[in-house]
Amino acid sequence: MKIEIIIVYMQRYKNGHEANFVPPITGIYLAALTPAKYEVKVLHQQIEEVDIDTTADVIALSFFSGFAPEAYSLARRFKDKGKIVIAGGPHVTYYSDEALNYVDAIITGEVENIWEELLHDADQGVLKKIYSGQTPTLETAPTPRYDLLPDAFFVKKVVQATRGCFFNCSFCTVPTLNPGYRKRPVDAVLQDIQYDKFSRWWQNKVVWFWDDNLTADRQYAKELLRKMIPLKKWWLTQASIDIANDEELLDLMKASGCIGVFFGIESFDGDSLNDANKGQNKIEKYKNAVDALRSRGISVMAGLISGFDHDTPDSILKWQIIFPK
Repeated sequence: MKIEIIIVYMQRYKNGHEANFVPPITGIYLAALTPAKYEVKVLHQQIEEVDIDTTADVIALSFFSGFAPEAYSLARRFKDKGKIVIAGGPHVTYYSDEALNYVDAIITGEVENIWEELLHDADQGVLKKIYSGQTPTLETAPTPRYDLLPDAFFVKKVVQATRGCFFNCSFCTVPTLNPGYRKRPVDAVLQDIQYDKFSRWWQNKVVWFWDDNLTADRQYAKELLRKMIPLKKWWLTQASIDIANDEELLDLMKASGCIGVFFGIESFDGDSLNDANKGQNKIEKYKNAVDALRSRGISVMAGLISGFDHDTPDSILKWQIIFPK
């Protein structure tokens, strides 16, 4: 049986995101979970054309809500070709009844404990409609199938060390999609980081941690970063802005090669932060936190949300006061 895993994408902006593409870990991780007796292919629609005439028997579509229209269009076209179509991802987990109108089966939640069962059922012609994933540990999580990525010019080494987050921000899907906080063994993470079979030197050098909050467990993070120092990599991740309170952690981030961190700043208005249940963010500390990263040569990427009930044009524009040009 042949399986084709498609990470669905549709252009939402004038120039798309193709030039800055970083592949979600989903497809190559799912391929690593696939038993060797099956032939598996991974396709990222953001940079690769989907072949409706593929010889695959099973099409697995993974997508976010913004890409659902494209996913459902692909599902219809593949089913017209007689393919078995399954779907998973955040949108499917939250809108299961909707997704079942378009595909043969869906996966809700996390996939580890039910992927092999689903493939066996598909192979035997006894596919169920819904496969509900449970919350797994990450002790035996495999190295992603980096070898299945196309030979193209983009960051390829996506790594996951942890899953979940200690915080419970009201707008965030992580507490329900990835409940709890789980960690892979540090040595297993280091093995992924040292993968060196990409064709371009910088693709072997740059590591993008696909974690919800890599530094949430400070003891674990510091152990990992200490062991990363000799590897001389450049790495990026997302974390909570309160890491700026930990000088030792910041120094280890610099020493281990951190070049960028994404912070969920969300708002410069206290009432809006309360709406977001984002008590860990302190507006008066934003600038010092950003300066603490920048002073160590670490770029800061900021996530901002406009549209909370307490937002006004003035509160949304406060960033110009706090971070002048």
